[in-house]
Amino acid sequence: MDVQLILKELQEVGVLEGHMQELKPLTGGTSSEVIAIMDGIRPRYVIKQNDQVIVEAEAEFLHTYSQIEKLTRLVYVDPLHRYLVYMFKPGLTRYHGRNKSDLLFSLATELIAHYKPLGEERHYGYPDHPFMEWRDFLLHRVKESGKIIQDILSPEDHRFVHALVAGMPQRNLKYLLHGDCGIHNFVFAENGTLTGIIDPDPVVGEPLYDLIYAFCSSPDMLTVDTILPAVEKLEPGMTGSYELNTEVLQGLYFRIATCIRHHSEDLDQYTEAWTYWLNRVR
Repeated sequence: MDVQLILKELQEVGVLEGHMQELKPLTGGTSSEVIAIMDGIRPRYVIKQNDQVIVEAEAEFLHTYSQIEKLTRLVYVDPLHRYLVYMFKPGLTRYHGRNKSDLLFSLATELIAHYKPLGEERHYGYPDHPFMEWRDFLLHRVKESGKIIQDILSPEDHRFVHALVAGMPQRNLKYLLHGDCGIHNFVFAENGTLTGIIDPDPVVGEPLYDLIYAFCSSPDMLTVDTILPAVEKLEPGMTGSYELNTEVLQGLYFRIATCIRHHSEDLDQYTEAWTYWLNRVR
């Protein structure tokens, strides 16, 4: 949709003041178009265009968790779900490897602990690719990741991960998750404190998924001591019966695939972490 038409619509519904005409493209996701609306020299609002089902899912997430301070505030949703508008979240978007354990603890207590369970009628996974069970969603991710990883890991490792996921218990934990909860979507203060979490790609699933996603999203400090305080802070009802070592191995497997595609310079650190966590279960 032409952005000038969007600006006109936003002015007609009273979202924008007449003087806000200057636009600045921002880095978006793989399929979204993201543009900041400037108020003088500062971004004030963000327009995000995407497929209708994805826009609707992101709007649901931001609306459901509107009380969470670290999330962006939803301002307007196009009735046809062609785009949405939210407040720009100021801060730094570069992670400097400071206090990762504190970062995860903040994420657990200020975001994930406030997640809300969903009804039985909702399916697991992404809204445009639903699954009946959580393990089916994870098995799909294992299959897609395995195609990318190939011989970076041994055949035994690939079989181990598949058996791990296929044999996991069905815990009936069904929550609305951020889904893309990595450092690339975090906003920081100058001192490295987490101040914002942006760009959800909502998934219906288990809350621990978002925490492990964040843990694995940078190659530094991938040890049990880094993540354990955050995991222990979550309520038992949000984690069910879990085995941390195997849960992290799943997350690392997915992340190694992402690393190969987008951050190959980090691969040695991830394979080292893979060996560390594998040794904890063998």
